[in-house]
Amino acid sequence: MAHRKEHRAIIKQAEFMRSNGFDDVLGIGLYVTTDVKMSDYNKIEFNFRSDFTSILLIHQGTMKGSLDREVYTLEPNDLLLIAPHTMKKSISTGEGCIGSGLNFTLDFLVEIGLPANKMELYDYFTSKYSPHWKLSVTDANILRTHFRHLEARMEELKQQLPFAREKLQHTFLLFLYELAALSYRYTQLKNPNISRKESLVISFTNLVQVQFRHQRNLKQYAEQLFVTAKYLTETVKEITGKNAGEIIDDYVVLEAKLLLDNPRLSIAEIAETLHFSDQSFFGKFFKRHTGYSPRAFRTLGH
Repeated sequence: MAHRKEHRAIIKQAEFMRSNGFDDVLGIGLYVTTDVKMSDYNKIEFNFRSDFTSILLIHQGTMKGSLDREVYTLEPNDLLLIAPHTMKKSISTGEGCIGSGLNFTLDFLVEIGLPANKMELYDYFTSKYSPHWKLSVTDANILRTHFRHLEARMEELKQQLPFAREKLQHTFLLFLYELAALSYRYTQLKNPNISRKESLVISFTNLVQVQFRHQRNLKQYAEQLFVTAKYLTETVKEITGKNAGEIIDDYVVLEAKLLLDNPRLSIAEIAETLHFSDQSFFGKFFKRHTGYSPRAFRTLGH
């Protein structure tokens, strides 16, 4: 039975692997498993967020889960794309449900030379698209083969065979290109009437969700989105009613509150996690936005 860790802000990949009984001996930010009994796989049955992206392909049987509290029922040949920091929960899994899955971190993408904002290979993970793809039998089998190739490359790396790391990285990139090609047929906009300005705000929000812990400079976000900082903040204000800087601060404050719920973390550690220059600066930021010092907030048990 999984331990209840709802006070944890984010479940990291290594912790997730341990919770599900998998031995991530490589620790490279990528984990692949194929043709497994899904009832044995996800034992975390409460809403949680993670620091990794997940991709799940169902081969037989059914399972049900939720992403940001929207429920999805997965059947044979269904693919589910789970972006980092999405709230997720396993609801139920059929006894005969078999699937393949992989998890990867943004650090792994950077290591293999794929920036997190390389949208042609990553845009279909954004919240403007449905994460649920109902694949044809042919396409599902193609992806199943990719999963197996990746698992084989992981095994070669464990055995320290020549060029194993390079082969794994290229195999993973090929997998991403395969997904990107399939996205043209299977992605569906959650809101088909989305405007350019709304799309920009969604892209900005998704970048913030990934980067807010270390990046709070609005100009840097604007450069990644190929717009000026002035245009970005005006557009965000028009669509959401909030300044772009306020949205960044909202994510930082929410994360700080979640981290403060963990008594094992010191305030200094939290300040470091959120990339504040020191504990004092973090304390001033937190009090300005909440009215409480971090220590007072923790004591009051919010």
